[in-house]
Amino acid sequence: MADLVKIETGPGLRFDVLVDGPVEAPLVLLLHGFAESFHMWRAQLPALAAAGYRAVAPSQRGYSLGARPDTADFTQYHFDRLVADAMNIVAACGYANRRFHLVGHDWGASIAWGIADR
Repeated sequence: MADLVKIETGPGLRFDVLVDGPVEAPLVLLLHGFAESFHMWRAQLPALAAAGYRAVAPSQRGYSLGARPDTADFTQYHFDRLVADAMNIVAACGYANRRFHLVGHDWGASIAWGIADR
């Protein structure tokens, strides 16, 4: 069963994250689409854990209650910040310098492409 954890990546950025699977297992980062949240991955989390992965599904910037910078400041939602958020969550999970699997849906897929491009 997935656990809800909070991952703080910096001042004012505390993400709600669903996690499932062994801590030492290969990481799978699941990025949700627009107008959704980590809830869209509820069926995939236990399936990935059962397959031997550490599944991590954050609610991204603007969706997590603790990671909602001022929406009047558009720079707070710049694409590079969203990519950095995902990479900071990966680092907080202990995979900063390790390979990991990446799954994205809709806007999350755009962020996944940004990660792959870097």
